[in-house]
Amino acid sequence: MDGIANVARQQQSQLGAQEANGRASTQIQQAQQIQKMQSEKQDVVKEMQDSASKTSQKINSKEQVQDLVDQLNKALSPMSTSLKFGFDNRDEVFFVSVIESDTNKIIRRWPAEKAMEFLPKMQEVTGILFDSKG
Repeated sequence: MDGIANVARQQQSQLGAQEANGRASTQIQQAQQIQKMQSEKQDVVKEMQDSASKTSQKINSKEQVQDLVDQLNKALSPMSTSLKFGFDNRDEVFFVSVIESDTNKIIRRWPAEKAMEFLPKMQEVTGILFDSKG
C-alpha cells in the first residue's frame, strides 16, 4: 500500500509542478504584454510631443497666416458648409476665425498657433469622410 501511496504522491507533486510552471509561464507572458503596451504608449506620447513641438511654431507674418487659412478652407471645402476661415491681426497677434459665409459673422476665433494644431485633424477627418478608396 505504501508503494501506491508514494506513486500517488509523486504524481500529485508532478501535476502541481506542471501547474506552477504553467502559471509562471502565463505570468511571464502577461508581463511581456504589459511591457510591450507600455513601450507602445511611450512611443505614442513621444509622437504627440513631437507633433506638438512642430505645431507650436510662432506665426509672425501675414503670408503664413494666409497660407494656414487657405489650407483650412481647402480642408473644409468638401463638406459643403456655409462656413469659411478668415484671419485678422490685433496687437501684433494673428487670429484665425470661423466665419458664416452668408452674414460674414464671426462664430469663433483662435490665435493662429492654436489653429495650426487642428489643421491636421481637419485634414484627417476630411480624408476619412471622403476617401475614394473606402
